[in-house]
Amino acid sequence: MKITIRQKDLEITPSLQEYIEKKVVQPVQKFLKRNASTDVPVLDIEVGRTTKHHHKGNVFHASATLTLGRRVIRADATDADIHTACDQIEKELKREIDTFKSKASAVQKRASRAIKEQVRYTKAARMKRKGVNAGGTLTFS
Repeated sequence: MKITIRQKDLEITPSLQEYIEKKVVQPVQKFLKRNASTDVPVLDIEVGRTTKHHHKGNVFHASATLTLGRRVIRADATDADIHTACDQIEKELKREIDTFKSKASAVQKRASRAIKEQVRYTKAARMKRKGVNAGGTLTFS
């Protein structure tokens, strides 16, 4: 996995670097170990200040972009503290990854259910189910 951490109008201290790796990078790596693919995933993280002159309010910005082949998963957060913004993008990335995983499994389950439904009945049994027995005559009770 290729990881890029960029900064904008903010100096990344070693403690902030460690915090970002613990909160954002490790959960993504854990997900990618379970779901190995042929493409090299790219995680791009950007942290910084929204403006140089504001000191109060939501001035810290954190964003993460995870590229898995053609699929792009993105998370953004703005907060008064950079650590809180990192926590928010962690939660958002987890939610997006769970959605990504559940979509793939839902499509697979749906397809297998359709195949099972078609294979379950023979042609004669399907006709009987519709109100016609295997001989082609109508049945009355």
